[in-house]
Amino acid sequence: MKTNKLKCYFTTLGISLLSLQGFAQSKDCIVSGKINGIDKASKITVGRDHGDHGGREILKQSTIDANGNFSITLPSQLANEVYDLQIEGIRMGVNFVAEKGHIEITGNKNKLYACEVKGTPQNEHWNNFQKFSLAQTMKGNQVMMNSQQYSKEERAAFFKKAESEKKAYTDSLIKNYPNSIVSLYLAKVPLMMMKYDQIDAVLKNFTPYFSKHPYYLAMKHRADIIRKTAPGAIAPDFTVLQPDGKSKIKLSSFRGKYVMLDFWASWCVPCRAENVHTKEIYEKYHSMGLEVISFSLDHELDKWKSALEKDGLVWHNASDLVGGIKSPVAKEYGIDGIPAIWIIDPNGKIIAEGVRGEALNKVLESIFAQKTKG
Repeated sequence: MKTNKLKCYFTTLGISLLSLQGFAQSKDCIVSGKINGIDKASKITVGRDHGDHGGREILKQSTIDANGNFSITLPSQLANEVYDLQIEGIRMGVNFVAEKGHIEITGNKNKLYACEVKGTPQNEHWNNFQKFSLAQTMKGNQVMMNSQQYSKEERAAFFKKAESEKKAYTDSLIKNYPNSIVSLYLAKVPLMMMKYDQIDAVLKNFTPYFSKHPYYLAMKHRADIIRKTAPGAIAPDFTVLQPDGKSKIKLSSFRGKYVMLDFWASWCVPCRAENVHTKEIYEKYHSMGLEVISFSLDHELDKWKSALEKDGLVWHNASDLVGGIKSPVAKEYGIDGIPAIWIIDPNGKIIAEGVRGEALNKVLESIFAQKTKG
């Protein structure tokens, strides 16, 4: 059966700011410039986005005048991170690297994505990368606007090549400028798609110079979490509620059985679609020794129970009813989106993770074919 490949993604909170040694005594960072098209004085802010669950943190604010001129001074404590500059009433912002010196940002309010960001070494790197990315985006837009001129295979080949070129550009920055905050920032961008060994390999490029930087620490933290839930590791145990809201269910009590641990939620559309496939798996393999535990990331008992009834989840169900990314169990498993599935052997060891659809079918077929032969 073909299954829905969509996934409900979470955005993790950032680690609190830590300044590199040497910046505490440095001069302030002055960010100024001119944005054409501004017709009235407006508030302008510098901040950073902590994602859907943390929102945008405003670190400094000032005013941009009716002619588009502005100037903001950031203290040295905020140095060496990438921030965004936003103008009140304009949805898009401009990213820049905070570092000592004078940073100049110029552009048009209708094309903030094309702003020039210059004046300091790191922002020269950043500006070059932004130009490269913009050129790629424009080419991609042209291909899509004139899609009738290209076959499906040609379009796929173009975007595959563009992705390869972007990776090559980033890899080159990391290799040639390992002490650049731009390199570290770009290395962190695909963090949630990386395995722990990939993260470990990337971090070697930035040790020891950035070993206390928040971006480095965020990557190391992520690697340490997913290392504990990778194939070969013992699945982290938990004791949480069952749907009656009173009795408990404990993962380690299922030792001696194969377990499919499936994280989902009533509000997750791809999860609800995947439940159809899970039901087929349960009916096929339960008699052979497979137990299914569907762990809900809901926080409302009634909505959880209603979804269980509607989708026919007649197997084991569990939840801490904390909800989403705030769930302690979700944090321990390093979940960045759902559905998320782990296959655990009778000794509590993880066999596979992140498998869905046909990949999941093959894993289970392999397990129970061997079991039948045994």
